[in-house]
Amino acid sequence: MTIMNKRLALESFLVTLLFIIGFVAWNVVQGMIMTMNYVPDLTNTASSVTPLQSKIAFGSRVQWDTTSMIMAVSGFILLAAAYYGLRSGMQRWTQRS
Repeated sequence: MTIMNKRLALESFLVTLLFIIGFVAWNVVQGMIMTMNYVPDLTNTASSVTPLQSKIAFGSRVQWDTTSMIMAVSGFILLAAAYYGLRSGMQRWTQRS
């Protein structure tokens, strides 16, 4: 029976959290770059009879129902557990060598 290493568990939690924050930040940066480089085609809009929209929608609306929250938390826990397993396995392997 092995006892969980608290330091390694905290490290797994923090690495997983930083990974998710980095992933979200990367998506935000990509969206900003795409927005800066977007050039609308105004030559064909003049021939259209329909007026231009007065409101612009940004992104999509995400509803967090119970299933989505359970899946997000489960994914976070699985990613942290995978990191913990890999790190503890690496520690045991290096101690044997």
